[in-house]
Parts: sequence; structure tokens; C-alpha cells
Amino acid sequence: MSFGFFVLGTLMMVAGFFMVWKTAWWDNNWGDIGAIVGVHGSSLTSWKLAGVIFLFVGFLIGFGILEAFFHITIGQFLPTGFGQ
Repeated sequence: MSFGFFVLGTLMMVAGFFMVWKTAWWDNNWGDIGAIVGVHGSSLTSWKLAGVIFLFVGFLIGFGILEAFFHITIGQFLPTGFGQ
């Protein structure tokens, strides 16, 4: 893990926190994120969901556990010698 990944993860966590906290601001300035990815419904809920995902992925990147997370969750579905 390098300092750059820690900074990137921290920035993602801060952005995710603000996406959840100030959802209306993000919606007013950036528009409906759900329409961008093809989901129809509440745009505020889409921003909150994106914020939670940013928080989670930023935490994994910032503390260097992204690879371990993927190995535990989807690693069992990959071939045995994958990535070696």
C-alpha cells in the first residue's frame, strides 16, 4: 500500500460522505445520476446509493484491502491459478 492509495481512498470516502449528506446539492448541480446509468426512480436515492458505494470502495482502497475483499467474495468463482 502506498501513500497515494491512502490519499485516493480518503478522497473517495470524503466524496461519498458528501454524496450521502448533501444529496440535494449533488442532484441540483450534477443532475440525476440514475438516468446516467439507466435506472429510473428517485434521483436522490441514486445519489445516496452512489455515495455509499464510494465510501465502501474508498475504504477498501485507502486501507489496502481491496484485493483481499475480492479474493474472499468472488475469488472462489475464478480459476485456481488466476493472476499468478
